[in-house]
Amino acid sequence: MKSHFWRKTLAVIKLKAKMLLGNTAALTGPLMSIAATVLLKILYAGMLEGDNSAILTYVLNFGISFNLGLGAVMMSALPLAEDKEKHTLRSLMTSSVNGLQFFIGSIFWPFVITVGVNYIVIFVSGVDSSRINMVMFSLLTVVSSLISGKLGLLLGIYAKSQVNANNLMMPFVMVLSLVPTLSTLNETLGRISNYLYTGIVTTMLNRYSEGLEFRLEISQVLVLALCVVGISVLFVVKYRKILVSE
Repeated sequence: MKSHFWRKTLAVIKLKAKMLLGNTAALTGPLMSIAATVLLKILYAGMLEGDNSAILTYVLNFGISFNLGLGAVMMSALPLAEDKEKHTLRSLMTSSVNGLQFFIGSIFWPFVITVGVNYIVIFVSGVDSSRINMVMFSLLTVVSSLISGKLGLLLGIYAKSQVNANNLMMPFVMVLSLVPTLSTLNETLGRISNYLYTGIVTTMLNRYSEGLEFRLEISQVLVLALCVVGISVLFVVKYRKILVSE
């Protein structure tokens, strides 16, 4: 039974890999995150003298926030919107593939790529990785990448087309990417960032750059849990509604 489950899941994963490779727009997000990190590091090169941890941390925050807020969401939303646009989603849903298999297969590659790119961004940013608690960073990277992937699937399943998906994504991308990056420059943005999962990652990296420890607060755990559960519930409700009505 288990082997049957994973065989079908693997089939969906392979199908989604082909779709993702064929959708260049979806892959631009993680590539832009790496490119933007490298570009910012070059632009700030003249300021990197003495204690430059704050500048490099800003560069790192920028890259990771955009990878989580833009890259992961695009990789999940656009292929799913393409499924709906080409009317292949209904075929998958009414086949022997169940909802969990469809979910795992759809989120697998966006999740793996997002986690991998976050580590690449650390390397290209030039930040001293010895300052970062890699266990905590890995934990938040995994959870945040999962949330972003789920958010992309949610937007993708609500979208009527890839163009519509892009329009739906923009407000989320702007908030999740820009607010944490600019949170140290504005007190209001700083308060808003505390309630964003991408903002929690930024807070962690800022503390490490200052040589301080970082521990998850109860409020931060609640934010992460609410995002994981809330987005999952909304996705399941819409998935079942499509399954029944279309």
